[in-house]
Amino acid sequence: MLLFPEIDRKKTKKKVHDLLTAYRTLVRIAGEKHAPKVTTAYTFEMDNTEDKFSHKTEETVDRRHLAEVELEKITEALNQLDTYDRQLLYDKYMDRNFTTNIAIYMKHHMSESKFYRELDKALIRFAESYESGALLIEK
Repeated sequence: MLLFPEIDRKKTKKKVHDLLTAYRTLVRIAGEKHAPKVTTAYTFEMDNTEDKFSHKTEETVDRRHLAEVELEKITEALNQLDTYDRQLLYDKYMDRNFTTNIAIYMKHHMSESKFYRELDKALIRFAESYESGALLIEK
């Protein structure tokens, strides 16, 4: 077994994209109070308050709990990245304001091609960080 097997970058990026695209939905399901707070350095912080769910159906509680767990995993993986990668991924997938790619690369003062190259790198780094590489797809 190789320590660093060859990665199928296209499939890995698709898997990460699918997960991060669901981020806003996860926040809505878990409830706004369970959404990670973003600091000025783009560090994500989870609120540690434990709420008891009363008079809810078991299915709703399970769905909410699963969303909270997934948000914690995403937060942990994001915080392992450098500030630049966190900022790109936040602007693309997590900002409450749905921003176009054009607005994002203009905000970061980069060309369109550089934006996509940097975003691709950030997606792969996120895949490596998420649960010790659980999103990586080998060739």
